[in-house]
Amino acid sequence: MRRWAALALLCLLPALALGAERRYAHIEKAEISGLERAENFGILYGAQWGTYLLTQRETIRERGSFENWHKNPARPHFDFDGLSFNLIGHSIVGQFYYQYYRSRGYGEAAAFLWSVFSSSAFEFTIETTTERPSFQDLYQTPVFGSLVGMGFERLSLFFHSQEIWPARVLGYLFNPFSLLPGSHYGFTAAPVPNPKAPGVALLWRLP
Repeated sequence: MRRWAALALLCLLPALALGAERRYAHIEKAEISGLERAENFGILYGAQWGTYLLTQRETIRERGSFENWHKNPARPHFDFDGLSFNLIGHSIVGQFYYQYYRSRGYGEAAAFLWSVFSSSAFEFTIETTTERPSFQDLYQTPVFGSLVGMGFERLSLFFHSQEIWPARVLGYLFNPFSLLPGSHYGFTAAPVPNPKAPGVALLWRLP
């Protein structure tokens, strides 16, 4: 076991040294036009419809109707879904919203805001086919989802920065939107630390 651990460490050392000179980072777009914002929102909205129709066919067949789609948006309520579904399931969905907008060059605040818009659009114009909008989902999906998305994005950037294929695979798993054409991620020169600037050093000893 120690032999394999030592071999893995030797394989990682060149990558870690390379990561000290340059790093994989999010590249925020300086300006996003209104047309681009509408296009990005529309693409995700279309994906929401497609995913819902594919994954909820039985529910739509049993409870879906045009009457629901017309009346339910005006009747939001607190749902009785389990905590695991409301908290975990919607956080996972929300982090996809957040990472999608980040991949299009949005800053963190803008990605969160557009995640709120996308989540609201789903609740009030798609899921209303079968059920009433949920107050919990309206905030849990974008808020908790964005927090999870921020963490996953940082993990993805770290693994991509190692520049070895096993780490890059992990990078894509944590943020699959970095695979999209025109994704706003790439290698940049790492900032050179100023030796005269004040700072704090953290040290720890492994047993």
